[in-house]
Amino acid sequence: MTTTAGGPVTVLIIDDHPLIRHGLSALLGLETWVAEVLAASNAREGLELAVTRSPGLAVVDLSLPDVTGTELIARLHRARPDCGLLVLTVNSEESAVRDCLLAGANGYVLKGSAPEVVLRAAQTVADGGLVLGPEVRTGTLVEPGTPKLPEPLSRLTPRDLDLLAHLAEGSSNREIARTLGLSEKTVRNRLSGVFLTLGVADRVQAALVARDNGLSVASRSTWS
Repeated sequence: MTTTAGGPVTVLIIDDHPLIRHGLSALLGLETWVAEVLAASNAREGLELAVTRSPGLAVVDLSLPDVTGTELIARLHRARPDCGLLVLTVNSEESAVRDCLLAGANGYVLKGSAPEVVLRAAQTVADGGLVLGPEVRTGTLVEPGTPKLPEPLSRLTPRDLDLLAHLAEGSSNREIARTLGLSEKTVRNRLSGVFLTLGVADRVQAALVARDNGLSVASRSTWS
């Protein structure tokens, strides 16, 4: 796996279950884009490490002994706005997803996901992307009355929709990077997150999803 666009990052895991902390630490420690893995068993320890060690990514559980996960997300976002925040939880409620995203989370993945799904999500968030795991329900994430994109495209950020639109029209990563003013590495990493969010395996499947839902470069000027 490649490094993130800004180089290897420090990752902070905040989870009160030792098995999750140790297992995820071991997995992340094998990734070339990870410089160091820190771990905390509660919100207080996590916030202290976030302030003193400046991680580029925090992986946060919602069930913590001292504060709610949503409150911790908000505190982390205020303390370290440049730190990517990935929620890793068993809670699949749409209200929890919405609350976390509003609090500042950049990704939401369920603990039952395959290891490769979690690792791809972690790298995408560390690289500045947004990821919702394929099993995460998003029906209530948009305020009533707000124009909606077709499902499953409503899961994607505006920048990721731009990437997908160009991909669907046959552009290579190099061409997309040149058009959007990004590095090829950033395009590659963000498309990996797009594939994860859409639940597809490759560029062809992603392009089919885009076309089936009417996404094109021209349509991006009319979609919110």
